[in-house]
Amino acid sequence: MSKQSLQRTAKRNSGISYQESVEAIELKDPSIYERIGKEDGFKRLSELFYERVFDSGSDCSSSGSSSNNNNNTQWFLNIFSSSTKNEAIDNQYRFLVQTFGGPELYK
Repeated sequence: MSKQSLQRTAKRNSGISYQESVEAIELKDPSIYERIGKEDGFKRLSELFYERVFDSGSDCSSSGSSSNNNNNTQWFLNIFSSSTKNEAIDNQYRFLVQTFGGPELYK
């Protein structure tokens, strides 16, 4: 899947364009980091996201899902196949905190 295709899919699913997301990141007062709740907020955001990611693995074999949906889900899950859930949460948490104006935790 190309970068542009991912951006189109993200916009369709979220209702927010790539440019709008860039503008939101650049908000200064209060910053995204502060709005989300600093480290605690990003930790919870990462936990919620990866709970859904890792729980999707059990949905992959669901008989009610379309074949195309299963392929997309499996493709997405493969991105995280080399990490445990806790490793993925910690990595994402540190990345988001640093990206959105918090301390430099992601190395």
